[in-house]
Amino acid sequence: MWILFKVFLLFIWLLCSSNNGAYANDNDFTHSHIVSVSDLLPPTVCNRTRTALPQGPGKASLEVVSKYGPCSRLNKGMSTHTPPLRKGRQRFHSENSRRLQKAIPDNYLQKSKSFQFPAKINNTAVDEYYIVVAIGEPKQYVSLLLDTGSDLTWTQCKPCIHCSQQRDPFFDPSKSKTFSKIPCNSASCRILRKLLPPNDNCSSEECPYNIAYADNSSDGGFWAADRITIQEANRDGYFSWYPFLLGCTNNNTGDQNGASGIMGLDRSPISIISQTNTSYFSYCLPSPYGSTGYITFGRPDAVNSKFIKYTPIITTPEQSEYYDITITGISVGGEKLPFNSTYITKLSAIIDSGNEITRLPSPIYAALRSAFRKRMMKYKKTKADDEDDFDTCYDLSAYETVVVPKITFHFLGGVDLELDVRGTLVVFSVSQVCLAFAIFPSDPNSISLGNVQQRGYEVHYDVAGRRLGFGPGNCS
Repeated sequence: MWILFKVFLLFIWLLCSSNNGAYANDNDFTHSHIVSVSDLLPPTVCNRTRTALPQGPGKASLEVVSKYGPCSRLNKGMSTHTPPLRKGRQRFHSENSRRLQKAIPDNYLQKSKSFQFPAKINNTAVDEYYIVVAIGEPKQYVSLLLDTGSDLTWTQCKPCIHCSQQRDPFFDPSKSKTFSKIPCNSASCRILRKLLPPNDNCSSEECPYNIAYADNSSDGGFWAADRITIQEANRDGYFSWYPFLLGCTNNNTGDQNGASGIMGLDRSPISIISQTNTSYFSYCLPSPYGSTGYITFGRPDAVNSKFIKYTPIITTPEQSEYYDITITGISVGGEKLPFNSTYITKLSAIIDSGNEITRLPSPIYAALRSAFRKRMMKYKKTKADDEDDFDTCYDLSAYETVVVPKITFHFLGGVDLELDVRGTLVVFSVSQVCLAFAIFPSDPNSISLGNVQQRGYEVHYDVAGRRLGFGPGNCS
């Protein structure tokens, strides 16, 4: 029925006058999205009935929400058409600070191998999707931003020297009977202080950390251990872990836009994935904003597994904490960008749920932009408010229906990811619709696949099998 509807839309669109339509490519609509302009705008009403959480034995699933959408409790349920891009929110780590010399003792982390990590790449990180989990006993609920490019799970804690505003009450360690601080003079603290840059206020009671960002903000606090409980929709505890190592932030000069903190989902020893021995997890980031998504800890059932296509994660956790993948090509409107496959496959590529838009090396971005502009040449160009990130924008206010070329990423193993139209465009208003890609300014040899491009698909992390998978999502 959807195909017939698209054909009907195309027929009507071709009959329209030039004020209501524009023909972007006379040759082939197979490789284009035909979409109503009004459908590009984020909804203002929350529709939770669109998404069903995956269920089954051995799984823990919970709701994922866009913090800017109408389902969000972080912005009081008010939708916005202009989600902010926090520029340059990135960690500064030297190689020494990403090196774990030996296992952390005292049963806080059960690791026996030596880990050598590269420096954190420079990117523009926007953690846009959050989940609600419980910390402590009795449970205190916090909203954590999902980030597969971060290691530490942290939340703002009482008493707070300087904290950003959040919707949930600050986590109060004094009210948790399972809470404990990591002492500064412990062997655990000595290892942890090598993993993250410490601040200078080490006392006998606390093991401090400090994370500096490129926008001159920072997150400072101390290491602690407590119980973390993953919640299902009915808020009954399903997946609980103790002791869980987390950061208790009490001096935060940044802004999470209402969230309590961050959930680190990478492969480092301190991430929630490593600490809880999670071998497989997946998520579906909602498209559009008006619905909700989900994250599932546990493997899919046999029926759904048939529809998942996997590409290798090309590094071991000992080599890299990130989910490193190999991109073999990019197509726009069904035509591959004119690059030698050897050049693209040698680029360092990661998938990162905490990075909003996909960042590309300058030559690849220039080729993608040129191919996209060629197929959108009959639409009126305009300038973005944020010209540093977006240089290819269109005023679509004169049109009812538009044709947008499909963009497809090709991965090692013959896996193709055809982006949703909302994974191709960032919509600030109908008069400002922009290509949702940007240059990687600090690293000419890296690609970071952001969460905008992941919308509407199930993204599967087979951590134990070192595979990354894409499948049809139930959140679009």
